[in-house]
Amino acid sequence: MQILKAGAAHLNIIVALNRAVQELHVEHEPRFFRPFDGAAVTEYFRRATNDSAVTVLLAVDGEKVLGYVLLRVQERAENAFSPPRRFVELEHVAVDPASRKRGVASALVDEAFSVAQSLGLGDLELSVWDFNNDARRLFQKMGFTPCRHRLRARRPPESAAP
Repeated sequence: MQILKAGAAHLNIIVALNRAVQELHVEHEPRFFRPFDGAAVTEYFRRATNDSAVTVLLAVDGEKVLGYVLLRVQERAENAFSPPRRFVELEHVAVDPASRKRGVASALVDEAFSVAQSLGLGDLELSVWDFNNDARRLFQKMGFTPCRHRLRARRPPESAAP
């Protein structure tokens, strides 16, 4: 398996790999995700592959693309509560279902750390939806630990009567 930087020639396979991930998210959180739209997703990745803050990496075995990861350098300005921050966020990780449990995601994340280090950044961050137990287990196995919990109320809390 090799890890390569993706370009415009890889858009169709990236979009195809993204479909399963997008459909999983729509199934579990339809309020937050749109149904898969191949043209819109292709345009998203076309722009991403031309964005200097973004790196898309592919795991390949011969001619077959096994998975991809999209990394984005994030910059947070200093404010009254926090110093300035610069880090790499793993926005997307997708592995072909037939290639799972073969170390593809681990190889992609290892290379993501190398990219971060080459930029002078040591931290990788990512978000995982609570319903996605498989992804949470995988990332915890890779050494990611929770650093923030985001909660939501599905309805306003009942107000206490005086």
